Amino acid sequence: MAERKIKVFHVLTDRNIGGAGRWLLNYLKHHNRDRFDVWVVLPDDSALYAAVTALDVAVIPMKEMEDKSFDKKAQSSLYELFKEEKPDIVHTHASLTARIAAKHAKVPKIINTKHCMEGEPGSLAKKIARRTLNKLFSDTIIAVSKAVKHSMIAGGTDPKQIVVIYNGIDAIEPISSGERWEILSSFGGDPLKKAVGIVARLEEVKDHKTFLLAVQEILNHRQDFAFYIIGDGSLRTSLEDEARELGIIDHVFFTGFVKDVEKIEAALDLNVITSKHEALCLSVIESMSVGIPAVGTDSGGVNEVIHHGENGYLVSVGDWKALADRITEVFEDEENYQKLAIHAKAWARENFTARKMTSRIERLYLEEKK
Repeated sequence: MAERKIKVFHVLTDRNIGGAGRWLLNYLKHHNRDRFDVWVVLPDDSALYAAVTALDVAVIPMKEMEDKSFDKKAQSSLYELFKEEKPDIVHTHASLTARIAAKHAKVPKIINTKHCMEGEPGSLAKKIARRTLNKLFSDTIIAVSKAVKHSMIAGGTDPKQIVVIYNGIDAIEPISSGERWEILSSFGGDPLKKAVGIVARLEEVKDHKTFLLAVQEILNHRQDFAFYIIGDGSLRTSLEDEARELGIIDHVFFTGFVKDVEKIEAALDLNVITSKHEALCLSVIESMSVGIPAVGTDSGGVNEVIHHGENGYLVSVGDWKALADRITEVFEDEENYQKLAIHAKAWARENFTARKMTSRIERLYLEEKK
């Protein structure tokens, strides 16, 4: 008789496809359908719905669910769902509500993935509260980088609960020179110039202002660069105004939300990340997978991806002058650029694959089920 499949419910409250959503899609593409019966619970208006169903995975849309970690309104619905469907494992992505509901429904194992850095450690009372909540409502917590793990421990979480499993990607496809020309031209850029981009939500934590100041510094000395700010967010208008005030708006191209972001990632000559706090940096890994080096701020898990002098360069958070210098340095020597590119591609494809991530997650599921 065939062995019963392990029933796993993933719960995401995201309405947009962010880091957690991309994590889930990469996992679903490679999960073992013979061993695991995977379901996904989402808000009924989530952009992930179509992407998940396209992978032939069962989706439970939930009208009551809001895009936040604690959502008392959805708790009873999740509890009833878990009681009825009896999953072996509930795997949450920030949803404390789902973990509480799973605990009350006596789900055998509860796993949570921490996709971002923990906030400030806070007072001893806050640390104790965080430790207690995690103990009560999670059996295991997956940290997507060592930096995330360290931030959680500093915040009070018991290190014995945490396992590090790096995010994984499917290596993006390289593009032809003709495709590159078409993509960069479509956003107003000059494909003959060196394409330097930053792929990130336009929010304070991503610190695009440091990027803009570095752009101004570079343009004071040379004009053979075009800069692309890829993504959207609440700061778009203010960042466009900042670019105008700095006198660089004609050299900086705001793409807005890009559906097939992998295409423009592959069209860049250099990927930049300027975050103040960053768990890992998927966009950098994706561009590295086609041999594009990176320059980034040494924050959170960025230094677990960018190895200074090997596949890119690291600078201190907020240091726009050093950022400008390193961006320029990447292109000063073609031999050095090729060395960085070769190492970037090898590092990404060896250490950050979706198959490797999925295999480690499913080993964890099997261990938890014992």
